[in-house]
Amino acid sequence: MRYSEFHPRLPLSDFVECLWTLDGGFEADETQAERILPDGCVEIILNFAEPFAQHNDNSTQVQPRNFIVGQMTRPILISPTGPVQLIGIRFHPGGTTPFFSLPMHELTNQVVELSYVARTLERELLSRAIDPPELSDKVSALATVLTNHLRKIKTDSRLLQVAAKIVQHSGMIPIDDLANGSGLSSRQLERRFLTEVGLGPKLFSRILRFQQVFRAVDANEPAWTDVALDCGYYDQAHLIKDFRQFAHQTPAVLFAEQSELTKSFTRKSRTSGFSNTK
Repeated sequence: MRYSEFHPRLPLSDFVECLWTLDGGFEADETQAERILPDGCVEIILNFAEPFAQHNDNSTQVQPRNFIVGQMTRPILISPTGPVQLIGIRFHPGGTTPFFSLPMHELTNQVVELSYVARTLERELLSRAIDPPELSDKVSALATVLTNHLRKIKTDSRLLQVAAKIVQHSGMIPIDDLANGSGLSSRQLERRFLTEVGLGPKLFSRILRFQQVFRAVDANEPAWTDVALDCGYYDQAHLIKDFRQFAHQTPAVLFAEQSELTKSFTRKSRTSGFSNTK
């Protein structure tokens, strides 16, 4: 599998973290399920080849061809059913607001067919992306559609900026400080996070802290006590608790079993569009 990321220009970069592609052939014995972990983002997935299977406890179902993945608080297990040619649109936390009218918490832990929530946007995206043969050209066409859509809408960036601060601090910033700095009460901040991000600010911060562990392990050999403290956990047991919730595995087991595809989706250099432009 070949995974690549493409980072958009302003103004789209304030709302979209990246567009990514995944493509490759398929072998009949490729049965290992890929574990996709919570990362604090909402994504649109457009499929130009065969769909993936999603494994839920004791059942398996085929994912829609084009869909939106809401915020996740638990892992998703997927595996290819044939040749792969995907494009993903990964939004900054809160970056979906100009493109979707529904509250994002309604999509949390959901994989929903895109036409159910944004039929017009899906039609515009596919009409521009269907003709170019190369995935990179399709990505450029999709970015153009999203940018044109954005220019028609007046946006309020206040919540985006608050979420960007949490990203910049890898979830390790007091929520009360964020509320005071944003001009919102703690209750207002909670409501807006649920509506525009899909999670409350505390849970969102926990997921970003959890994701920071993967970058810490990349930088050093995993001495779990040191990693836990460096990433803002009280101790190793505290870290393991989050791994059991968000990954359904212990850190040692997860890192021993990760495939290259799983690594691509977890080892992210997370920055905000706002941090890149100021």
